[in-house]
Amino acid sequence: MSNTARNLSYPTYNSAKKSSKTKQSFQNTYKAIDHESIINSLTGYDNDLGERLERLEREAGMQAQQIELSECLECVAQLVDLFKRTIITSELQNQNDWQCDTQHHLQQNKGITGNRLLDDKVEKIVINKGLTKEQWTCLLYMALSTDDTVELTKVSKKHLQKVHDTALRLLDADEQNAIFALINAIEKYISKNYFIEK
Repeated sequence: MSNTARNLSYPTYNSAKKSSKTKQSFQNTYKAIDHESIINSLTGYDNDLGERLERLEREAGMQAQQIELSECLECVAQLVDLFKRTIITSELQNQNDWQCDTQHHLQQNKGITGNRLLDDKVEKIVINKGLTKEQWTCLLYMALSTDDTVELTKVSKKHLQKVHDTALRLLDADEQNAIFALINAIEKYISKNYFIEK
C-alpha cells in the first residue's frame, strides 16, 4: 500500500474509531440516565431528594419529641402517684378520713375519689404542701392522659431533675409550674426513705 493510501485510510479509520467510541459513550450515558430515571420514577425520588430528606428529618425530630413528651407525661403520672401514696394517703389516715376503699379509689381514678368531701380534703392537703388547686388539677389531667404506668416506689434527685428539665423544654408555662411545684413538694415532704442515692 502506498503512503498516500495509508495516509488517506488512517484518518478514516481514526474517524470511524472515534465515531464508534462517541456512539458507545453516548449509549452508556443514555443507559445510565435511563436507569436513573427508571429508579427515580419507581421510588418517587425525582430531583427533590434534598427536600424529601429535610422533610424526613423534620418528621423524625417531631416523632422523637412526641416520644419524649410521652415519657415526660408518664414520669409526671408516676410522681403524682408517688405523691398520693406517700403524702395524701398518710395525711388522710392521720385525719381519720380513711375508709377501706379510699386508697383503691385514689389509685383507680388517678387522684379523684368521686367523693366531693374527700376530694376537697385532698385539695386542702395539696394546697398545704405548696400546690395550688389549678396546679393539682393540671397534674391530674396530665396523669389521666397517660396509660397505666409502672408504680414508682422510690425516686432520685437525678430523676426529679430530668423530669424538671424535660418539662422545661417541652411543656407550656402552666404545666411547667405545676410540675415544678410537685417536684418541690416531693423534695420537701416525702420521707427520705423514698429517695435513692443516684
